[in-house]
Amino acid sequence: TSDIHSRLFPYRFVPGRIDQDYGLLKDEGPYGGIARIGAIIKEQRARASRSLWLDSGDCFQGAPVFNQWRGEAEFRALSGLGLDGAVLGNHEFDGGSNNLYEQIVNWAGFPLLAANYYFENPDAPTAPKLREVVQPFQFYDMDGVKVAAIGMANQSSMTSIFEGGNSLGIRPLDDAETVRSYVALLRPAADLVVLVSHLGLDEDEGLAPSQVRDTNIALPAQGVDIIFGGHLHIVLNPPKTINVDENGHPTLLVHSGAFAKYVGRLDVVVRMGEDNADPTRRSYVKAFTYDNLPVSCGARARPEDPCPNPADVETTALLQEYALELQRMMDLDGVFAYVNAPKEAKIMRSHASGGDSQLGNLVARAMQRRPGVDADYAITNSLAIRADFEHGPLTLEDMYNVFPFENSITIMFLSGVEVRETLDFVARKSSERGCRVQAQIAGLSFKMVCGAEPHAEDIYIGDGCRKSDGSIDTDACRELVDEGLYRVAVNDYIAAGGSGFRVLKSNTSKQNTGIALRAALVDYLRSFPDCDPTLPDATDPGRTILEKYGPIPCL
Repeated sequence: TSDIHSRLFPYRFVPGRIDQDYGLLKDEGPYGGIARIGAIIKEQRARASRSLWLDSGDCFQGAPVFNQWRGEAEFRALSGLGLDGAVLGNHEFDGGSNNLYEQIVNWAGFPLLAANYYFENPDAPTAPKLREVVQPFQFYDMDGVKVAAIGMANQSSMTSIFEGGNSLGIRPLDDAETVRSYVALLRPAADLVVLVSHLGLDEDEGLAPSQVRDTNIALPAQGVDIIFGGHLHIVLNPPKTINVDENGHPTLLVHSGAFAKYVGRLDVVVRMGEDNADPTRRSYVKAFTYDNLPVSCGARARPEDPCPNPADVETTALLQEYALELQRMMDLDGVFAYVNAPKEAKIMRSHASGGDSQLGNLVARAMQRRPGVDADYAITNSLAIRADFEHGPLTLEDMYNVFPFENSITIMFLSGVEVRETLDFVARKSSERGCRVQAQIAGLSFKMVCGAEPHAEDIYIGDGCRKSDGSIDTDACRELVDEGLYRVAVNDYIAAGGSGFRVLKSNTSKQNTGIALRAALVDYLRSFPDCDPTLPDATDPGRTILEKYGPIPCL
């Protein structure tokens, strides 16, 4: 498993084409949930005399249960189900090092791995001592087959660890050298060496496997049998064979998706060697099969029928106290707005042309116009938006699908030169992705030029800058001035340099408002006009939207 992101309870969403291709079918929701994962794990383990369950990180952050209990429920559930080991993901640090240390000490019944972090030993007695509870590797003896699992934790999204004296108390170690040194140490004693990795680039999340450039592939694979990758939120089915050494020993790369939607089962036949210290005589993977098992409710005649797919009873009982408390605190199923798109249509997080999206524009506008923010323009990375707005009612749970992470609005002042450099970076980054724009913007217009020398041109500040013929309406907008100063709203992730936005990271005028993008969008949508009282509800055609939900805004 990987990137569970606190999806401990089943949730609603509409699977896209890629999810459907991997077996997560429409009308079989709700999807996910750790109790259903538990049932799958127990069923699969009952079929195998040797089994190992590893997780590639980011079990924290992405649902209200984490916001309230900071990882307690996640670690308790995974421990109860018998997780054998997990690498640290970047979101495990979302509550800070102290929180992570406390959750591990109190609730983690499995080893946490990170070989490529050096944990400083702070003098302050109250500082977190992660070096005491996180280890570089774990050995498993599986009925005579010895497996060494090395943890490779994230660095691309953990930008602060590269700065001296950072608050997390972590110094990054070179990934390639880390792998080489631990493989040299462990290979003589191990029949299989696996990397449990959360190294994948954050800016690649959400792309199809053919579009992904996974940094795991660049790791030295000599002596490594399997890499279980995470952070990319993708599925590789079948797994990739990324290396076959001179002795014919392969290295497999496995990704099993995210948000508790899948459990990946990899079966390997191990050819047992005579001497694992000798590369020509060591054990290796002779053959393998892989199955990506969808975590869903299952097919049923009517949506209101019980789910045929089982959930683990003990895990369900464990989570009941958390579910009841969440229900008391917030109404996740409460409808606050309605997407009045044409039948079977939706408000998209991406656009077929690769340009800006409907939902992206909506999110950026909500940031820009938030009272107290009132920016000249707003920009957010495209992949901060994780789901479409489907036709029909909008609930708070839907908003968590769109914004699973707690990104907030940051205000900063950028010179015209900094604005231009930021947009040039967007063009360069987008050019690497088939000229699919990697940022969503409101209050600004520019032409993105891809090709040999990607750059931004025709940059104008204002709304409605483009006329129908593509020319600039100079009455509505003003041209960017290099010497000018502009008030800009961005999300806190790219403000800190996430996804490579180094110009924003180096700016010293940043002020984090603490206003979540999710809250800003909810409030903005509530300002829309109410639905026509005669409009029928798509989910209940016999009643109007007004009759079913009361007066609510329509998009």
